[in-house]
Amino acid sequence: MADFAELAGLGLGEIAGLTTEILILVIIVMIWKLVWYGLALYKTIERKQIIWFTVLFVAAFLLGDLGLLAIIYLLIYKPRKPKAKSVKKRKK
Repeated sequence: MADFAELAGLGLGEIAGLTTEILILVIIVMIWKLVWYGLALYKTIERKQIIWFTVLFVAAFLLGDLGLLAIIYLLIYKPRKPKAKSVKKRKK
């Protein structure tokens, strides 16, 4: 049975001793990390949080954490829902 790379005509086969399945997994992980860090960095710029921006920017390039720091940041600083105002009934 032909693998994905051969079917797609990519000719990936074995690059640096890695199988096509491993290469696809690496690409998926890279996209996952890019999305989370991109969203977190965008939010830090929007909120003018320079320290968080610096931490996330450095972490994005130095740490292999699958975007966990970015996810934690987004959970900590998620927008709060406004509290519903209670309506008081007036007596006539």
